[in-house]
Amino acid sequence: MIGATRLHARSINHRHAPTEVRELAHLDEQQAVALMRAIADIDGGVGVIPVSTCNRTEIYLEVRQDADASAILREALDRAAANTGIFFGEHVRVLDGLEAVEHLFRVASALESMMLGEPQISGQLKDAYRLARVHQEPGPLLVRAFQGAFRTGKRVRTETHISKGAVSVAFAAVELARKFFTRLCSHTAMLVGAGETGALAARHFLQHDIGRLLVVNRSHDRAVALTAALREEKRAGKLGDMKDIPQVSPHENCGLVDHLPWEELTAALAEADVILSTTGATEPVILPEMVAEAVQGRKGRPLFMLDIAVPRDIHPDVAGIGGVYLFGLEDLDEIIRGNLEARRRQVPHAEKIIAQELDEFRRWLDDLDMMPTVAEFRAYLEDLKEKQVGFVARKESPEVAAAVDRSLQQFIKKVLGRSVSTLKQARTEEERRHALDTLHRIFGEEPRDQA
Repeated sequence: MIGATRLHARSINHRHAPTEVRELAHLDEQQAVALMRAIADIDGGVGVIPVSTCNRTEIYLEVRQDADASAILREALDRAAANTGIFFGEHVRVLDGLEAVEHLFRVASALESMMLGEPQISGQLKDAYRLARVHQEPGPLLVRAFQGAFRTGKRVRTETHISKGAVSVAFAAVELARKFFTRLCSHTAMLVGAGETGALAARHFLQHDIGRLLVVNRSHDRAVALTAALREEKRAGKLGDMKDIPQVSPHENCGLVDHLPWEELTAALAEADVILSTTGATEPVILPEMVAEAVQGRKGRPLFMLDIAVPRDIHPDVAGIGGVYLFGLEDLDEIIRGNLEARRRQVPHAEKIIAQELDEFRRWLDDLDMMPTVAEFRAYLEDLKEKQVGFVARKESPEVAAAVDRSLQQFIKKVLGRSVSTLKQARTEEERRHALDTLHRIFGEEPRDQA
């Protein structure tokens, strides 16, 4: 990469490495900070930003132009007590210069994510960047590349539909419920089971303004713990920190969370409008007679039931009860497949945005390359101006000298502007390099005193 420094990146991700390799490559915060400090202490190192998530560990490194990036990184990883060999093995992808920047832009746009379009990666990149700014001063290329990545990711999310539609079972369940009930805030949902998938679905329901959420679980302690966690997250405004959910603001009068003992499951069926069941039971826990009894007490209100458990939690004969609408994993899979296909159709648009932002980064890089030579040219002209103004000041009044100073300052501004414009219009890199070299040879040396 052109300039005094260059970028080097190494990526171990879900596309090229199995889970066990990604686990070995993971860098915790302590190791990431140790890596930053090591890079700062090694000759030739400028800065580093490590990014470590469940599906990828990537290291973005800036070094001096003449430095051996691989050797610097190897030594720094050793000092940070990381698994150095993993980053030099068969599963790593090595990227240099603009290729590293383009990869970063694609990661920020969620084109490289396991789940296409998931917005969580944006927050993870920002967390890595903030940590790096706290513990070091990353070089100009790193700072500019990450700032460009944030802008690119935001453009892709706002200018395309690549993050639209549910692509997880939990969110697809809630999306289906939202189609059934136009205003969730007027309804009650019941979560049967307090495992990971159920908890995620509960958060999605709360984020989409469910009026009341009931948690029922065989282990009452787990139901109590999940209820407390959901209440705290709602209070702290953290319900939006999820993988595939758009940012919305829950209404204050919605989102009441409570738990019930397992023994009250049948009675609760009559109270809830949406049932989402995801226990680890080996046989159905919601039987036809339980649902038939609940329907009698609902006074004609429909009951929407989602069974996302394997094996099934809700007996299939429940589907034959009047006023009950039962959906299973097959229905949700169909929604997810359709949404994923819709996201894939947005990829070309996203790639156009990435190409535009990469061109912008390249232009910035070209301007960065010109700065030393243009600075020398400016210094040469400023020196001539000062000598000329000094010569006039010795022979004329201060007013005349000041007028000459202003006139020459405008002259310098026009000459510099024309010169920079000419450099930017070079048709090839060779032509540009030749123009820079010529300007440096003519004006780079200290001029002789001609006054």
